[in-house]
Amino acid sequence: MLGRQEEAREFIDWYARGQFPSGKVPCVIDARGSDPVPEHDSHGEFIYAIRQYFLFSRDTVWLRGKLDAVVKAVRYIQSLRAERKTDVYRHGTPVQRACYGLVPESISHEGYSDVPRHSYWDCFFILRGLKDATAIAEALGEQKLGREFAAERDDFRKDL
Repeated sequence: MLGRQEEAREFIDWYARGQFPSGKVPCVIDARGSDPVPEHDSHGEFIYAIRQYFLFSRDTVWLRGKLDAVVKAVRYIQSLRAERKTDVYRHGTPVQRACYGLVPESISHEGYSDVPRHSYWDCFFILRGLKDATAIAEALGEQKLGREFAAERDDFRKDL
């Protein structure tokens, strides 16, 4: 936080308002609003930012206020994974099987923003987000959510 705890909280609060109703976390929010492009690293990065702020502030009241946004982001991650947890990806070509349970193609890297491509960059941020969502639920005493998020994290780690 580099001594900028208030600014960090204000930024996270502001950015949370740009989350889509689906739970998708935009990669960018600018004068046009939340950018809807497929970029899947932002979901995990957002959850990570929330947890990092909490680790510095220990503000459980604030954290509880962000729980809905975290749950929505995890639900969106689950919906993305569901697109790759089909029989086509379980039993398809070697390339399809390699993507089983991961998140779909995106434009998370500016070097290939012309055509969405599979990105392990996204996957590692998704894993980070699922780890942090689990820790957030546990810190708030939300055992049921903690177990659900831990199972999702472990399943994703296995697929990854």
